Amino acid sequence: MKMKRIKSIHKAAAWIFQIALFSYFCFQGASAIAEDKGSGHMDRIVGAWTWTSKQSDGELFTSVMDISLEESGSLMGGIRNPEGERIPFESVNLKGDQIQVVVDHEIMGQAFKASYGGKVTGSNIEGEVVIRFQDRILRRGWKARRLLEFPLTGEWDWKLSTPDGNELKATLIIHQDAEGVSGRLESEQFNMPLREISFKAGQLKFVTQREENGGTFYSSGKWHGNLLSGQVI
Repeated sequence: MKMKRIKSIHKAAAWIFQIALFSYFCFQGASAIAEDKGSGHMDRIVGAWTWTSKQSDGELFTSVMDISLEESGSLMGGIRNPEGERIPFESVNLKGDQIQVVVDHEIMGQAFKASYGGKVTGSNIEGEVVIRFQDRILRRGWKARRLLEFPLTGEWDWKLSTPDGNELKATLIIHQDAEGVSGRLESEQFNMPLREISFKAGQLKFVTQREENGGTFYSSGKWHGNLLSGQVI
């Protein structure tokens, strides 16, 4: 079973990432694919993290960083802007309880590097961001908290390879509201609501049932940014 995100319905403001550089430079949107070299306790960092930055004019910008695991065991994550654009990080590393994300970016021909580093304690990260621009180095405190928002909200292309060599195709729709997480799996042949949905440490699980024959199907998949891969039994 493989699923690829085709549409996200997060609120636009939840995917804005800006770095105030001096009084006017800003950087929006980022994505990261990097190798984890930590102690193996990577579940502590998987998920979405948020923090707020203030511009020189007093305007606030909310940043959201999502981190998941590749099938290879490497870390993957980043920041999505309202247009869905993704710009790669230079690196993401987790060593013990220390996380570091490095962004190598260019604006109007001017290159700068920003390094976010901090200690992961439960649902919080606390440390500093270091911005290097030309011969200047700026440092400021950085505090991020775990975001409880479901990171898989949206529509996903769903494909399932069958034993006879065919491929079933459908759309997986996941939605979060005040009542919790809901969804359905729909195609021209069926429309099945999702039951018993859970998402923990990057692992999505749900149950579907076809009314025609009463068959019950248990799906599980690992989240890798814009891709979910797993199995149906």
